[in-house]
Amino acid sequence: MTILDMYDKEITLSSVTGIKKIADFTTSRKDTAFEKRVELHCHTKMSDMDAIASAADMVKRAYSWGHKAIAITDHGVVQAFPEALHALDAIKKNDPETDFKVIYGVEAYIVDDLKDIALREKGQDYDDTYIVFDLETTGFSAIKNKIIEIGAVKVVKGESVDTFSTLVNPKVPIPFQITKLTSITDQMVADAKTIAEILPEFLEFVKDGVLVAHNAGFDVGFIEQNMRYQEIEQAPFTVIDTISLARILLPTLGSYKLNTVAKALKISLENHHRAVDDATATAEIFIDFRKQLLERNITTLKELNKYGAGSEDIIKKERSYHCIILVKNETGRLNLYKLVSNSHLKHYYRRPRIPKSELSKFREGLIVGSACEAGELYQALLNDASNERV
Repeated sequence: MTILDMYDKEITLSSVTGIKKIADFTTSRKDTAFEKRVELHCHTKMSDMDAIASAADMVKRAYSWGHKAIAITDHGVVQAFPEALHALDAIKKNDPETDFKVIYGVEAYIVDDLKDIALREKGQDYDDTYIVFDLETTGFSAIKNKIIEIGAVKVVKGESVDTFSTLVNPKVPIPFQITKLTSITDQMVADAKTIAEILPEFLEFVKDGVLVAHNAGFDVGFIEQNMRYQEIEQAPFTVIDTISLARILLPTLGSYKLNTVAKALKISLENHHRAVDDATATAEIFIDFRKQLLERNITTLKELNKYGAGSEDIIKKERSYHCIILVKNETGRLNLYKLVSNSHLKHYYRRPRIPKSELSKFREGLIVGSACEAGELYQALLNDASNERV
């Protein structure tokens, strides 16, 4: 029956008759695969914004599907372990013969605190030659994308003594977003030399100097990849990343983008995202950092690496990477608890961080990251000494 609602002034249903409830026709989802998989990367509601199911529900579902095990790997925490254990105990109480297991683990935030600030240092001091450079490219992939501009500043004894600047014809259209970012158009590079011609000139400018860049892995990666394309053989470069330097010399900054660091040091950066301007600003940043290091009696790149090794500022500000850690046995369980506890109590910065050095120290009884090979995991499942208790 419909009536006029005097408040909303709308026609509404006042009552429904003649409709009967039907039997429940829903069915539970099943795993019908002949060979069951094992879920080794499972988040519960303890992983904020990643999952809404409880550990108990996950464990019960894996068991009901006939799986041999399930791994609980929440982001940076182990709070779901007790609930998973209780769910396993309930399963074993009803099915004492089951060999179903819960594998305890974590999706950790790993920080590489063992990485040198000066890669492949060869005993250089700060009076040697440093080539501070920057590239503009058509994209982020050194394999798929092309260099469109190179800018470099040669620094000797803390002074800028020479520059290198050129556009590069990539032989492909420059994407609109790159033109919008850099203001470099197809017309500007149409008459420029190709990288095959320019790279040998740039390497001659570099010679045996130390390469310095902001986010050096990106820029050096493009140079090395193009050297491989042109079959240019040369001893590996010594490389310094000014981001790594900024993290230990300017630990209070919230961001380490080039313009942010330049602003903190009161260095002008007018045409950001043009190679020569970015290289000039980076050179001034490096010269300022050089003075700070000398004031701390750090005179060689070897001493710089020692200074940065295990630095708490590096651990807190360095980029973190996701890594799955699984427990194999009781020793591994205790080691995982130590790692997770320290990540929250000692190394927390925006997220619980585990230094690579600490992970190496407490690695016994754990399967880490790329070590998660099928054979090793299968042995972990069959291992009688696996983590039965939390």
